[in-house]
Order: sequence, then C-alpha cells, then structure tokens
Amino acid sequence: MRTPMLLPWLASRARISEERAELLWREAMLQAEETVGEKDTSCYWGAALTTLQELLVLERWRPQAAALWPWLLLQGGIERWSWFSRHWLSPGLLLSTRRAWRLAPVGIGR
Repeated sequence: MRTPMLLPWLASRARISEERAELLWREAMLQAEETVGEKDTSCYWGAALTTLQELLVLERWRPQAAALWPWLLLQGGIERWSWFSRHWLSPGLLLSTRRAWRLAPVGIGR
C-alpha cells in the first residue's frame, strides 16, 4: 500500500506518530472507497485526502478533549455567530426589511 509523501508532515502537524497516521490513512482509504464507490480515480484520492484531514483533526484533539471542551464550545459559538452576523445582520438585509415593513399595509381599512 502506498502512503502519501505528505503523511509524515501531516502527522507532525497533528502531533501524532507516523504509525498512527498510516492507520488513519488506511481508514480514510476505506471510507473513500465506500463513499465514491470506485478505486484509483481522482474523486477517490480527493475523498481519501479530505477524509484523512478530517480524521487528523479529530485525532489531534482526542487526548485533550476533556480539558479543552469549553474552548471548543466557545470556538463553535464564535463560528456560528460569525455566520449569523454575515448572513442575517448585513446592512442591506436590515434596510430591505425596514422598507418592507414600512410599505406593508397596516390595516385593511387604511
């Protein structure tokens, strides 16, 4: 089985051993094969690499999860608030909402 040449570098960035990274690579290949349904295509290799990166992120936080969960919750809350502020609190949306309320009929007998 071939492993990517990036695997030692990815393992060091995730602060895990190269042996553990190889196991995660095998897991990523199996998941990619199940997802894509074929082998040795560009979609397969892309899915395998994406799955490997997700597994490495999860693996990096696994040992410290009990001590770091408040910070992870805070990070998730910040990301959700950032999305909310970009999508729902934009000035254009607020102005268009105000105009819609101003133009809406107040009552039937107006």
